[in-house]
Amino acid sequence: MRIAKRCIGLFAFISLLCCGMLVTTPVSAAKNAMIQFNAEKAEVKAGKPFTVTMKVTASDFITNVETYIAYDADIMTFVDGGEYVSGSSGLLRVSAKFSGNEASVSIPLVFSGIAPGVGTVSISDKAQVKGAGGKMDVTSSRVSVVVNGTAEVAVPGTKSDDNSLVSLGVSAGELDPPFESDVKKYSVAVDSDVETLYFTYSAASKKAIVSFEGNESLIYGKNTVKVKVTAESGKVREYIIKVKRKSKDESDTKQEDFDGKSGVGFSVYKKNNSVYIENDYKFCVVDVDESTEIPVGFKKTSVLLYGVNVTAYTMANDLENDILIMYCMNENGDKDFYQFDRQEKSIQRYTGDLINRVNSGNLGSGDGDINAQIYSKNLRQMAIIVAVLAALCVFLVIALINVTLRKIKKGSDGMYDDIDF
Repeated sequence: MRIAKRCIGLFAFISLLCCGMLVTTPVSAAKNAMIQFNAEKAEVKAGKPFTVTMKVTASDFITNVETYIAYDADIMTFVDGGEYVSGSSGLLRVSAKFSGNEASVSIPLVFSGIAPGVGTVSISDKAQVKGAGGKMDVTSSRVSVVVNGTAEVAVPGTKSDDNSLVSLGVSAGELDPPFESDVKKYSVAVDSDVETLYFTYSAASKKAIVSFEGNESLIYGKNTVKVKVTAESGKVREYIIKVKRKSKDESDTKQEDFDGKSGVGFSVYKKNNSVYIENDYKFCVVDVDESTEIPVGFKKTSVLLYGVNVTAYTMANDLENDILIMYCMNENGDKDFYQFDRQEKSIQRYTGDLINRVNSGNLGSGDGDINAQIYSKNLRQMAIIVAVLAALCVFLVIALINVTLRKIKKGSDGMYDDIDF
């Protein structure tokens, strides 16, 4: 009897120990959600509608989103946000309920530019995101949109004489001097493979008509392109651009060097339809592989470096930031993302940590904030650890019981009078 009681007590102790380990092991962490704003265009024309998407991504299925959104009412006006959004005059309320079947939801917000400037859309107050497990910790980002021109107010019986441009950009090369509305003559140099020059522009009057002459079938050497702006009243303004199309030899050998403080030369040039960046080392800008993920918070764009259009990725929340990244192949044939500093004119392998924290709005949030992917990964790892510990405990219990039963059997044969543990 005494031996049986001790066996039962030992089994109960080990069982309680296993249960305690399972109970005290932290198998869950705080639920997290992120609210990101993305604009369909970084630059828009006054009087034209544009969409800013509010995307909520969480580590749990989303059931409810409650928040207030602030926007610059002097720069843009709110047009529509669907059934979940209400408000005006710079402040919107978002109150949305979802079925709880998705961990990512999007709400489109339609605005219209009304005055020139940089308009910002962001969370006004602490946002509340709920999931199946209750409230989540929320972080957010903001987005800025450049509005060009001023929305006109029509006056009955009058026609506008405004035939000026607010902005003018070229698809290759760089305007010299930089564009100004009152300056009517410019020059630009393009590579030998540029046969057609395309333009981006914004007219001061939404009723003005902009047309181009001489920008197609460019010949080697000198060309003249005319940009005509016809006002509603019929009044015409003409901008003249002298275009030099380089020969093949000039395009292949010409490099625009930059002598930085370090004395290291830096150049960007195009050769055989490929863009090269060169300082102490040589890099070729290539397309991102399908299996390669673009860093979080970046959006694809095209930037002008030394008059060459280069495919790059800029910070989604700060398009004018001095730091941008490019996907390049080095001289050894290895491909990776590289970080380019527009001011320092330097390029190095992309590290990502600081820029990702800026884009996610977590620059000062510390290491305690984890996103949904990190949370899921940690949860899986924790579950594996718990399963291994539980299996080990069961194995130990079985082994101890087996040893105890053997000793009991031996004791019953007269070999032991008692068992001590």
